[in-house]
Amino acid sequence: MVRHLVWALPDPVAALRTWVRLLRPGGRLVLVEGRWGGAAEGTPYGAGAGGGLPWRGGVTAADLAAAVAPLVRVVEVEPLSEARELWGGPVRDERYALVAVR
Repeated sequence: MVRHLVWALPDPVAALRTWVRLLRPGGRLVLVEGRWGGAAEGTPYGAGAGGGLPWRGGVTAADLAAAVAPLVRVVEVEPLSEARELWGGPVRDERYALVAVR
């Protein structure tokens, strides 16, 4: 399980490939991610990031599902933006859990 990390990796697709490879057949990869409003307009992530990360400001469910789908048998996305109890209040950006089955 990974929470709010994939978007911050310099090569998220390589990480996804590695994580899926480490799963047993039928194993599940759970990614809790999102696309945060206003984050993409901010400064680059970290000193020396040099203009950014592939998914700076978060990653949409559609983009992450498209990256994971070729690596697994099943991809399911569960929207989480409306689950106020998870975030300590209402949110207006996209938050979700992606479950991939190898």
